[in-house]
Amino acid sequence: MTHALSVSSQPTNGTIHRNNLEEADLRDPSAYGDLVEAAHSYARAVQAVGEATETAQSSATALEISDIEALDAINVEWEAKATLTQGPRNEAGFTAEVKPRTTGDLEVLHRAAEVASLRYQQYRAASLRAELNAAEATRAAEMAEARFLEIARRLAT
Repeated sequence: MTHALSVSSQPTNGTIHRNNLEEADLRDPSAYGDLVEAAHSYARAVQAVGEATETAQSSATALEISDIEALDAINVEWEAKATLTQGPRNEAGFTAEVKPRTTGDLEVLHRAAEVASLRYQQYRAASLRAELNAAEATRAAEMAEARFLEIARRLAT
């Protein structure tokens, strides 16, 4: 007894085409080896996209944190430079003594700002790299999907 699998497709002109695959064709492993391999390839590509996207998101978060830290360090340095020679301040009617900064303090703050800026640039490079990897993984998944669908269509006709 033979069973047939009917595959139908309806193009835009409205005509329905039916292809019958005999049960013997369905059992032929050589006919479906390419399809199975393409399905596995597609699954691996989709998994790689997920991992690359997660890495890109983590990298973007690290970049934002680094940006905030760099801005904080630069602001502290600017404030130190601005208050270096400043005398007493009048706050809400009270005179507040400002402890003068030394040149050594400014050098330490300047170094901290430079290190924070360097870290920001390093995280920026890592984030750009992660975004590029995610885009490449997405393209690879799209190609694997197209190959998988092409093999499935070929076997169905």
